[in-house]
Amino acid sequence: LGLLLFCSVQAESIGTVSVVSGEVSFARNGAPVLLQRGDALSTGDVVVTGTAGRVVLRMNDGSAITLGADTELRIAEWRFISGADDNSALFELTEGVFRFITGLITRQQNPDLMVRTPSATIGIRGTDFWGGYLDPDALDVLLIEGEHALEIRNEQGAVLIRDAGFGVTVSGDAAPAAPIRWGDAKLKRALESVALPSQAG
Repeated sequence: LGLLLFCSVQAESIGTVSVVSGEVSFARNGAPVLLQRGDALSTGDVVVTGTAGRVVLRMNDGSAITLGADTELRIAEWRFISGADDNSALFELTEGVFRFITGLITRQQNPDLMVRTPSATIGIRGTDFWGGYLDPDALDVLLIEGEHALEIRNEQGAVLIRDAGFGVTVSGDAAPAAPIRWGDAKLKRALESVALPSQAG
């Protein structure tokens, strides 16, 4: 294991770490830094959780992103100015699972918020959704709540999830499958993967 550095980094804050449980670190300018509650986030940060790690990232528009265990997420782009109509954001999920509850950044005429994964890109217009890899080589995306559809797209095709409780699976290099209503067992498995210790059980 590489040396984890405890240091404060001066950078423009686009959000903060609001909850940390277990081992959570980020890489900034190539150096791993152990995350603590209240730490500032910057564009380019790569947040990594350990085997029992959980973290909640609170962005400066009010969005809340919860990462489950064994997850790696890069904040590739984040631009939010209150009242502007050209805000945009891009996250890159390498592995693991997350839950995303959007804030003000999607409350513009043409929201530009995406999560890119190895299997597909998720286009978001304002919602509460879960995404990630419950099983190897298969991306799952679930619409938990929200009035806007989620778009899941890769080179093979694209689908929309319009109804809460429905999810999409992308297996291997195939096109995203049609949305289906998730059963209780899979739904529980997904939500527990991002539950904080006080919420588990």
